[in-house]
This record gives sequence, C-alpha cells and structure tokens, in this order.
Amino acid sequence: MRKLQVLGLLLLVLVLSSVALKAKKQFNDGIYTGESQSRYTSEPFWGQATVEIKNDKIVKLTFRIVDKEKNEIFGPDYEQHFKDNAEYAQQCRNEVNAMKVYTDKFMATKNMQHVDAITGATWSYNIFRDALSVTLEKARVK
Repeated sequence: MRKLQVLGLLLLVLVLSSVALKAKKQFNDGIYTGESQSRYTSEPFWGQATVEIKNDKIVKLTFRIVDKEKNEIFGPDYEQHFKDNAEYAQQCRNEVNAMKVYTDKFMATKNMQHVDAITGATWSYNIFRDALSVTLEKARVK
C-alpha cells in the first residue's frame, strides 16, 4: 500500500511538472511603450501604447494618439481643428470615444481578438491594434 502511495505521489509530481513546463512565460515584467501609424503613413498621427506587465500579466494599459505635426494629443479638444466641418468634428468624437472602448475591452479580455472595431472608428482601431502589437512585441520573452 505504501509503495502505491509513493508511486501515486511521484506520478502527480511528474504531471504537475509537465504542466508547469508547458505554461511558458510570454512576457517580461516591466513597463513597455511602442508606437505605430498603422497603415496611415501619410498622416502625422501615431498611436502610443504603454503596458505594465507583472507576473506575465498585463496589469495596466494606456493608449493615446499623437499628432506629431501639431505636437498635440488627439482627444476631446481635437475637433476644434474642424469647427467648420461638422462631419469631421463628429468623426473626431467617434474616434475619441472608441479609443476608450478599445482600451477597456482589451483590459477586460486581454485578447485583441475580442476587441471589435466600432463602425465609424476604424482608424483609431487600426492604430490601437498596431501600437499595442509593437508594444507587446517589445515585452515578449525571446
């Protein structure tokens, strides 16, 4: 009986060790920042994502879009540049609202495949996705 208990215990240790080895670490701990223009390389806008990683988990994410030509953050006040164009002003509002939704959704799921583009805010989605990808690649264990 004692031999069976020892054998069972050894088997359990082997299984747990095997599972632990397969759960390979993806990311290094730290704070990482990356940026991307996505496909919009003729525009002065850059998405900047910053992630904080602890114990292989993303614990914080910030995202913003910067107009490097105007040296200005794309945000609620950015629509002032289009005060004579109601359609562009509304587009700015859509994109600003979507940026928060994308960030919140990613943090809730930790998976970009669960973050859907919002109609009328595809531009910010593409920039968010690509800036986050660049940032996570910097954090990835090589």
